[in-house]
Amino acid sequence: MPQPSVESRIALKAQRKRAPLSIFLVLTCLGFSLLFNVSKAENSPELHVLIDVSGSMKQTDPTNLRRPALRLLGDLLPPSAQIGIWFFGDKVTPMLSTQAASSSVKALVRNTAAKIRSNEPYTDIPSALAVAAKTWNTNTDRNILLLSDGMVDISPDKAINTRAQTDLLQKIVPQLRAAHIRVHTIALSKDADRQLLAKVAADTGGLFVEAGSADALQRAFLKIFEAAAPRDGLPLKDNKFLVDKSVKELTLLAFRDKSNQPTKLKMPDGQIIDESSSKNRPEWHWDASGGRDLITIEQPPAGQWQIIGALDPDNRALIITDLKLQLSTLPTRIYPGEVINGDLMLTNLDQPITRPALTQVIKAGIEEHKDQEIIQIIKLNDQGADPDIIGGDGKFNFQLHLIDPAGIYSLVATAISPTFQRDWRQNFAMATQAPIQIKTDIVPIATATPEPLGAQVSTPAITPTPHPVITRQIQITQDPTVIEPGTARIVGEWDCPQGMALSTPSTIAVDWPLTQTVTHIPAPVPDTVACSLKATLHAELTTHRLITLALSEFKLAAIGARTAPLTAQKISPSAAQKMVSAGKINWLLIASINAGLVFLIGLGIWLWQRSTRHLETQLLTEAKTV
Repeated sequence: MPQPSVESRIALKAQRKRAPLSIFLVLTCLGFSLLFNVSKAENSPELHVLIDVSGSMKQTDPTNLRRPALRLLGDLLPPSAQIGIWFFGDKVTPMLSTQAASSSVKALVRNTAAKIRSNEPYTDIPSALAVAAKTWNTNTDRNILLLSDGMVDISPDKAINTRAQTDLLQKIVPQLRAAHIRVHTIALSKDADRQLLAKVAADTGGLFVEAGSADALQRAFLKIFEAAAPRDGLPLKDNKFLVDKSVKELTLLAFRDKSNQPTKLKMPDGQIIDESSSKNRPEWHWDASGGRDLITIEQPPAGQWQIIGALDPDNRALIITDLKLQLSTLPTRIYPGEVINGDLMLTNLDQPITRPALTQVIKAGIEEHKDQEIIQIIKLNDQGADPDIIGGDGKFNFQLHLIDPAGIYSLVATAISPTFQRDWRQNFAMATQAPIQIKTDIVPIATATPEPLGAQVSTPAITPTPHPVITRQIQITQDPTVIEPGTARIVGEWDCPQGMALSTPSTIAVDWPLTQTVTHIPAPVPDTVACSLKATLHAELTTHRLITLALSEFKLAAIGARTAPLTAQKISPSAAQKMVSAGKINWLLIASINAGLVFLIGLGIWLWQRSTRHLETQLLTEAKTV
């Protein structure tokens, strides 16, 4: 997909070159941007995990693959993250109070995973969400992960369950949204209420993942992790990766193929290590369960490593290091047409690296992935060349214009230098449609009387009858569950290239504040002119973030007595009939019809006379015969 234009950024750079005042303004804006990024970085991820332990899980997850999935999540979390765990069925049971993901807490997560069961009669999703949302630490990014194989089920009475589900959507979800809490949901089994779980995730800005089987739970948890708490990693190529001297801890995730062959590791010195031999190394922790290997190594030797196993796209090499790659925070739910400006930068001990001798030799880039497919690639630089804004500031700027179909995508940032490599992967969900819809509305706006046509044809007096005047207007509908009321504005321009009056420009600027859920806007006049609208939506979402969304080009068809596009505007049959009756009288047609009638009458008279003469002749002949 081609990269969109960045005219605003080019103008910014041109401004910088023209005057010292422009330089001052740009640097001031960048200073505020840096402060914003620092404040975002301070909001470390906090994840509250809700695990369904209802009795139906005995059939859905008979081998308790929820256990290795939870261990996977705990071991992947960066030290800055915090995690808390609850089990829920007919009641909600706190299992691990929310704590920072230190080595000791990760051990507690493993112990908690071992206690997962399937023995409670009901599935009280509303209570689970309410309990998990009660208490949060300060300055954290709030996320709830909900895993369930069922639906809202708190009573044998279906009416009670229906009321509980309604309360969940109409009361609990708005409260979660108001508290800046994203809910990521995993539907396990075909019996899960996919529609409900997907809506809870969508309405709170989270991800919804379907796990068709317990075997898919590992990858489902990985997707949620990379949306809620991404961390630094090392790029993998053919299962090979480079560890540099700054890496303090290495965590490897390697999925096995169907042959289920044991995974092995090749170290920089050529040694081959498997699970059995790793037990002799106290700095290693190897978890081989659930169809994958999860290996944590403290103070790994620098050099080239290799995973000897399946070349799986979900294999990962994650690290703890002081030399980090930081990426601007990406929303976890994005809408088609959204434009996102961001940057990536390298930091050492949380201080930006700005030395040109280093930043200008780094090969940096952004890739958008959908499963194993690469959607787009953007090469980045810190030299002031597009899409970079200011060269030498340590920031590799980029702009994304995301117009992909609905689904889950990954944004992968990489930075490659001669001595180290880094990558950063964050998942996001593309919504099914934009939170705003535009359509043409054809309406009668007045009542008019046909003008007298003069005395060109002598006809009996006709009493004129009123008929409606048909016109077009624009109807804009916004989704109030997505857009904060009163914040939306559409800015753009109409392009009406043909048929406009000489005194009217063919391009018309628009700036429409949308104060209601449904807003009607007058269309360009006259109605006989076809136009197109190119515009951008600016709004605040109910999930408390600002959105800039490039709307799809909107085509406004012309209307008129002889204009074919009338049917394309979804005109009702009654409106079409009114438009036909509203046309002026076609006197040529009337004259033709009258001439035809005169001809037919004359023909009838001639035939009658001919028949009469024939009858008289026949009677005379018969009389002579007699």
